[in-house]
Amino acid sequence: MITTVFIDIDNTLLDFDVCATYAMSKGLEKYGKHYENGLFECFKKINDNLWRRIEDGTLTKDGLKKIRWNLVFDAFGIKGIDGPEFEEIFHDFLAVSAEPVSGAHELLTYLYGKYKLFATSNGPFKQQDFRLEKADMKKYFSGLFISEAVGAMKPSKEYFDYCIENANAKKDEIVLIGDSLTADISGGKSFGITTCWYDHNGTGYDNVGADIRIDSLSEIKSIL
Repeated sequence: MITTVFIDIDNTLLDFDVCATYAMSKGLEKYGKHYENGLFECFKKINDNLWRRIEDGTLTKDGLKKIRWNLVFDAFGIKGIDGPEFEEIFHDFLAVSAEPVSGAHELLTYLYGKYKLFATSNGPFKQQDFRLEKADMKKYFSGLFISEAVGAMKPSKEYFDYCIENANAKKDEIVLIGDSLTADISGGKSFGITTCWYDHNGTGYDNVGADIRIDSLSEIKSIL
């Protein structure tokens, strides 16, 4: 019987795509530049690749900060901005952006009281803690399993060992809801946790084999 729900934060509860676009736009304004169509798509492609490298241990978060925006600006043809400097500005704006995913509040309201809820994330602790508070979501959670505080990242065994121990639940009592096939679904499955893939882009392409696939958070109500 499911007693405990782990829920990813970015692009599951909070719309990272919207928040990142806002942070980019505001950051570029500081340099007298305007956000252009296609920049987010360029960022996403590079960012997703870098985070896959972090998850498989071939890149660190500090390493990402040093190269991410230089790669994006070079690929998009933006000149005159120092990447690591922009990284700090980007994070400042991202940290105060907390746009909910459609149906996220309704989902938390539905689950709250029926299950123990824990938020999971590989993002910076203070940033994610503040964003959940700003979005009025933190009140629903019994705890936050943020990799920076855990000392390990999804999808590592060490991360999930910590989560299960601190959630005080057995593996077969947990379902993990998340958008990342690598960090969330692959990590959860390899650890014996029931996984629910939130396919928010509607790709339908699952090379990992999630136990459950949803297109909308509202579908959770028919599952839990």
